[in-house]
Formats: sequence, structure tokens, C-alpha cells
Amino acid sequence: MAKLDELKSNISQKKAKGKKGATGSNEPIEVDMEKVEKIVKRMREKYRAEGVEFEEVGGNLRELRGLIAEGMGAKIEIQTIEELREVKSKMVKLLAGIYLKLGGILKPVAKVILKFPEFEMVTFYLYSANMHYSSKQYVALTVAASAIVFIISLLISAAVMTILDIQIVTRVLAVILIAVLSFIITAIIILIVPKQKAVARGNAVSLELPFALRHMATEIRAGIGLYRTIQAIGMADYGELSEEFARVITEVEEGTDTQEALRHLALRTQSKSLRSAIVHIVRALKTGGRLSESMNDIAEDVSFNLRLAVSEFGQRMNFFGVVFIFGAIVMPVMVAILGSIRNSPIKASMPSFEMLPLGIPIMAAFFLVIMPFILIIFLFYIKSSQPKV
Repeated sequence: MAKLDELKSNISQKKAKGKKGATGSNEPIEVDMEKVEKIVKRMREKYRAEGVEFEEVGGNLRELRGLIAEGMGAKIEIQTIEELREVKSKMVKLLAGIYLKLGGILKPVAKVILKFPEFEMVTFYLYSANMHYSSKQYVALTVAASAIVFIISLLISAAVMTILDIQIVTRVLAVILIAVLSFIITAIIILIVPKQKAVARGNAVSLELPFALRHMATEIRAGIGLYRTIQAIGMADYGELSEEFARVITEVEEGTDTQEALRHLALRTQSKSLRSAIVHIVRALKTGGRLSESMNDIAEDVSFNLRLAVSEFGQRMNFFGVVFIFGAIVMPVMVAILGSIRNSPIKASMPSFEMLPLGIPIMAAFFLVIMPFILIIFLFYIKSSQPKV
């Protein structure tokens, strides 16, 4: 609690003093400790719902508190919006330049976005996805990209409305509405990206975890220490998992205790399997248990969970196959047959078919709009429910 009180005191002092921005003006650090505590509470509930004790994966989460408080516990390579002009990506440079040139218009919009409750976790997901941007930088890029989409949609919708020769009042209202909706939708999509990347990174980590754990167990059984084993995994070809272990190595080399660096890894990762594995590893180190056996057991549990996920997916697909056959094959054929009869000359001898609402416009709408929409839903369901193995 003493460290937490000291952290809150430091944050309060920085908030009062402010900091020098790249432009030389005093820019106050706006840290809402109530929002920070809400995020910490949300993460605590998330870990406990997954069956992982909160204290085992980060204590009082002072690291997360510092992370949300704009960089107290995070090593972010790029700090100010002005420095975004120095990155290699041409797109980022373009968006940063637009934001800085149109700051008088875009900065108020960015401040509004920063106040939304849904934005509270973006900083954490940026860190979890290993995206080297602060929350303010990412909002600046989001607003700039959304502004470009706003202008493009404004021009296109105005051209379309002019070609259709719609009344001037309706035309203006429709153009403005379309442009605003395009801005909002673009901003929402971009703000969701960090979470999606963090989750995808966690899934990739879970996929490589059983092999990496067996690798670690073999090296520890051979008498190699835990730190050297972590180094071996960091230099191996385990994708995102090797990158995460490389981050652990960097923290240890900067003076962080190995167990604490592993807890930081458990804190930022979106892989439930890795989080559970680290909890067991830290517990084995504390109790003096046989670490190699624990890692083999954890690897078997993770492999079993992956096989179980595949089995459950197969069972769901068996039922989904029946729904798909009816929705994508039987129903279109049935509608085509009934519609053909409804619109053919023989309907005169069959008056009951005239009651069917299957005229030419309805048929066109069904096959050109409704059926593609249904197929997209089917594909989205398959993609979202497919286990990441």
C-alpha cells in the first residue's frame, strides 16, 4: 500500500506541475485516478473470472495503474504527437501532419473521444498488442483518419445526391448525415484495432505455448537456469511468444526481478493459457517445486484445451451444416421455384400463387441483397467461432 500511495502522490505532483511539450508550452497531464481504479477493478474481475487469483498475476496492479497514467510503468518509444512525424510509416506521418495542421478543429474532437468510458482500456490494449503509441497519439491518428473519411464521404455523397437530383434541403441533410456517420464508424473501427490485435497476439501465443513449455522443461531438466531458459525461448522461433519473452529479458536486464518480469508478462498478455502457466511457474519457484515437471503438466493441459476447442468446434459445425444447407441451398431454390411460378403465365390457372409476395423487385432484392447478407453472416460466424489452433 505504501508503494501505491507513493505512486498516487507522484501522479498528483506531475498533474499539478505539468510537463513541457515538444512545442515548448506547458501541457498538463490529465490523470483521472477514478478511471484508473475502474480499469484496475475491471482487470481484477477478468482475471478472477478466468480462475486466476489477482494477487498472483500482479499484486495490487500498481504496474497497470502506472501504465494507464500515461507512461509511469510503460516503456513507450514515441512520446509526443510531434514525434510521430519521425516514424518510418508514411501513413502515420501523413495522419500526424494532418492532425497538427488542423489542430484547431481536430483537437476538441480528440478531447471528446478521450472522455468516453469505452476509451479507458485503449492504453492497456496498446501496451498488450505491443503497439508503441500512447493513448493521445493513437487518438490523434484516429481523428485524422476519420477526418479524411469524413471529407471523402462528404464529396462522394454530394456528387451522388446531385446526380439523383434530390431536393436541396434533403440533399444537404443526407450529405451531412452520411459524412458524420462515416466519421463515427471509422473512429470506432480504428479504436477497436488495439484490442483485436492484442487478442490475436494472445491467440498466437497460446498456439505456440505447449511447444515452448516442453522446450523450457527439457532445458531446466538439463540443469539450465530459468533465466537462461527464458533467453532460449526469446531467441527461438515461437513467433509472438518469443517476442513476449524477449520483453521479459529486457526488463530483467534493466534490473527487474525475474518473477516480477514474468508477472508483468501475465498482466499484459491476452492469453489465458500463458497467464495460468506463469502463475504455476511463479508458484513453483516460491514453493520450491520441480519446475520441469510443472511445465510438462501445464503443456499437457494447454494441449488438451486446444484439442477440446477443436472438438467443440466440430460439434457446432455439425449442427451449423444443417442450418447452412437450409439457409443457403434449400431456401434460395424454393424461393426461385415459387417466384418463377408466381411470375409465369401458368399462374392464371393457379390463383393461389398470386398471393405470394414474390414479384420481380422482391426476387431481385432477395437474391442481390438478402442472400449475400445471409452468406456473410454464415462466414462471419464460422470465422469467429473457429478455434485459433
